[in-house]
Amino acid sequence: FSLFDTLPVLHLRGFRGILNSTTNVILTGMEQGLSFEQSLKHAQEIGIAETDPTHDVEGWDATVKVAALVIVLMGVPIKLSAIERKGISGLSAEEVRTARAEGNPYKLVCRAQREGAVVTASVRPEKVTLTDPLAWISGTSSIVHFETDILPGLAITEMNPGVETTAYGMLADFIRAASGDA
Repeated sequence: FSLFDTLPVLHLRGFRGILNSTTNVILTGMEQGLSFEQSLKHAQEIGIAETDPTHDVEGWDATVKVAALVIVLMGVPIKLSAIERKGISGLSAEEVRTARAEGNPYKLVCRAQREGAVVTASVRPEKVTLTDPLAWISGTSSIVHFETDILPGLAITEMNPGVETTAYGMLADFIRAASGDA
């Protein structure tokens, strides 16, 4: 799938989404009554989380993904240090459960917004409303919601991807790079 090929005449104003499966699995587990540690252990058992999950839970993995999307889709160079980053390790299970019960679940939200030639970006836990498509993304699923000059909102959702999905994405990226289209 190529956003460039599918929507060639659109100008991307910004995007927001959930781009890290590990943190999403942990937050989902905490909503369901598990502790952070229990949720992390579950994520490791199903092969989603690394033995050392620091890059995921502190938001580094998602920050790298935001930078890649900004560079590739928006055509703007951005350094990781320019992206505001905060992970989920500071959230307690009680905070996460309470937020869900109140109809405003926590998600590790990745976002970028263009204002003229400047792009601002962040990765941080945010409460989202139940009317927000991000609220319904759980487990290993992910979503990116694009805002363009023509379409006010276009969302791409990946439901519970497996290893094959990651492998396909990597292969497609390699082919694109090798063909000079990157």
